[in-house]
Amino acid sequence: MARFLLQVALVILVVLFALRKGGKPERQIALILFGMLAANTLYGLIVGWWSDYDQIPWYRVVLDCIGFGLILTVALRADRWWPLWVSGVQLLSVLAHLLRAIDADLHPLVYAIMDRWPYWMAIGLTALGTYLHASRAKTASSD
Repeated sequence: MARFLLQVALVILVVLFALRKGGKPERQIALILFGMLAANTLYGLIVGWWSDYDQIPWYRVVLDCIGFGLILTVALRADRWWPLWVSGVQLLSVLAHLLRAIDADLHPLVYAIMDRWPYWMAIGLTALGTYLHASRAKTASSD
């Protein structure tokens, strides 16, 4: 539960940071990450079932695929490098589901790490991208 609360806090901080200091790609990707977290949390609260990773959570597969598509769309339109990295780590989550579907003997802990760790990386990359954009904007305005 502590990791979940930390994740929620980090996503909210990154969203607020992106809304305040980020450009359009920073804001869009931060809001996509927030939407993914909100949808996953809402599903868990409604159904009363959180991912145990003993079986494929199909709602998460759909959520990760939609998230990947949205992030990739932003990345292909942005003039920054980091959104492509975020789409790449989101693709890792999608591929984790594919690997689990192919190899049913994949240990649940390995599957959970392969699915969840990229989201943490996406949070960090979005924070980094927002920081870099804010630094560039500050430097450009002081010239």
